Amino acid sequence: MIIGIDLGGTNLRIGAVQDAKRVLASRIIDSNVIARAEAPLEALEQVIRNFISENGIGKIDAISLGVPSSVANDKETVICTTNLRNHQGDAVFQQVNIASWLRQRMNMPVFVNNDTKNILLYDVYANGLLQNDVVIGIYIGTGVGASVLIRGESLDGANGAALDMGHIPYYGGKERCSCGKWGCCECYASGWKLQKIRSEFYPDDEIGDLFLKHAEEKPLQELVRSCAHVFAVMATIFNPNTMIAGGGVIEMKGFPREEFERQVNENTGLDVMSYGFRYVYSEPLAEKGVIGAAIFASQRLNS
Repeated sequence: MIIGIDLGGTNLRIGAVQDAKRVLASRIIDSNVIARAEAPLEALEQVIRNFISENGIGKIDAISLGVPSSVANDKETVICTTNLRNHQGDAVFQQVNIASWLRQRMNMPVFVNNDTKNILLYDVYANGLLQNDVVIGIYIGTGVGASVLIRGESLDGANGAALDMGHIPYYGGKERCSCGKWGCCECYASGWKLQKIRSEFYPDDEIGDLFLKHAEEKPLQELVRSCAHVFAVMATIFNPNTMIAGGGVIEMKGFPREEFERQVNENTGLDVMSYGFRYVYSEPLAEKGVIGAAIFASQRLNS
């Protein structure tokens, strides 16, 4: 039994996962319960303890947390939660060893991973993808998350900070990003960009209806083009077998998949496109980050 947690920029999901695949109980709360708390780590501990108590959960093998941040290669230390900020506008966790702190308080194994990497683990499992393939997962939600598995091994970088795709620069980009830089990818391809489009052009529409009503119009066409740009860059670099597309924006009803794929293919390097790759769309399952966290913990426990 593993307690899996998906701490996103908007919501925190927590679940009890059996055998790294079956969710027995789950709950969702506002991430601000953690972000706006005077003591965020203590607030996180209390959320976990309350969930365990309320659901009468007995023996627990591990706690596994996915965070919207790069995680150091120790799989314990959160580098910087850019999209999770407190009242003062500061990132809630910066170079914080969450696993060590929770392990001492909860007296059980604790693992921390980037939330996107956990979701990719779920998608590989759910779609039966081969472990010896090169698989890219890109998830465009509140921000942009990316993960790469090369023959079953996650590409983490020298320190764990690799593939912070939301903050690669767009050449000539002039919009200010939440990270403090200018012209980051998230300024043009993200859920918060979609919110800006809605506010400016379609204030009377629900955000979930935007692609259903306005997919052929310039503001949303430009958003789709920006999303495709991210995928084309990654495909050109990594020559994948499979590209997994997901996140709240891509999983919206009416998202123009055919046009999106056309633009990715058109802008991907010719050598890569001479081989091509498979597209897989991540299913809109709310608990996939929770299950992915459990899969990650199970892998760590068995390694």
